[in-house]
Amino acid sequence: MENCNNCNKNISGKFCADCGFPKEIKRIDSKYITEEISDILNFDKGIFYTIKEMFIRPGNTVRKFVNGDRKKIVKPIIFLIICSLIYTIGQQFLSYEGGYLIYNIENRDNAPITLQLFDWFSKNYGYANSIMAVFIAIWIRFFFKKYNYNFYEIYILLCYIMGISVLIYTLLGIIESAIDFPLLKSGIFISLIYSTWAIGQFFDRKKKINYLKAFLCYLFGIVTSLILVFGIGTGIDALLK
Repeated sequence: MENCNNCNKNISGKFCADCGFPKEIKRIDSKYITEEISDILNFDKGIFYTIKEMFIRPGNTVRKFVNGDRKKIVKPIIFLIICSLIYTIGQQFLSYEGGYLIYNIENRDNAPITLQLFDWFSKNYGYANSIMAVFIAIWIRFFFKKYNYNFYEIYILLCYIMGISVLIYTLLGIIESAIDFPLLKSGIFISLIYSTWAIGQFFDRKKKINYLKAFLCYLFGIVTSLILVFGIGTGIDALLK
């Protein structure tokens, strides 16, 4: 009987009964790399499967993930990072600007901290999403407290929703750059509608009041985060005077 390479316990099957480590470790070669790429590009699981499910049945998909079915879709933080990376790459090549706040300052060095923060907020959409998700999650926790989901489970929901919102902006940015028509301005409305639908479906798609509460939570979360940015910037500016 062989010993596990990870915990050194006796192992009889293909996996260790104590730690789950595989008996045989695949060597990293061309076949391994091909399988890894195939898993990523697979429509039955991985990033494309996650995107597809989040467009078709977002609330149900995330609810299954929260309840334990976590084999097929990409982990929430990784998903948001990948989507934000796609947005950033597209933005670098096509120079489009999207998001909840489009703000530019010409002389950054001499600008007040408040304006610099808003400028950063508008130029770092992925990070801004992560910050806004915290406040949206707080509002959702308040409005939907009877469903007994904790803050972290709600934040996971928002990671997926924010990821799709980022992809929506990316797609609109690509189309806008191709046809030279201002589509990105409509991104916030499309994103808001999608997010309202996804959040409402996550809790109970049959209750219409849930969609109204979802809309308010999303709106309040964005406004709260912007007020916080303004408050921090104003406070720092006051201290520096």
